[in-house]
Amino acid sequence: MSPDRYEPQRREWRDFLELVTKEHEGDAVTIEVVDREYGDQFEAEQMPFAYLEYDDKDDAVIVGVGGKDSRYPVVLRHIIENPKAVLADPPAPNAARAIDIVSDDGTSTIVSLHRRPALPPPD
Repeated sequence: MSPDRYEPQRREWRDFLELVTKEHEGDAVTIEVVDREYGDQFEAEQMPFAYLEYDDKDDAVIVGVGGKDSRYPVVLRHIIENPKAVLADPPAPNAARAIDIVSDDGTSTIVSLHRRPALPPPD
């Protein structure tokens, strides 16, 4: 994570994550869980990004992957219950954007969004 990362307030999470979803629709996503007891674990690597949302009723951040094509026809969900912080690297050209969701037990879920390469202009 970048030292100049952004930390939206809880009341801003829903709108912020909706904006991230719109900005990264169609990109690839990697989900890494960093836990003190179990270490680093990859939940998803370079899968199609579906959405990132905050459900304030259930107090959970949900990351949806897949569901975009026949290779990944089903949306898989990774749920972070009782998050206490959402931290985000600022968008940068040609770099993955990381969103770190910290749960109340201190576990970090790092969602890395990788831009798809632009298509070359038509000849």
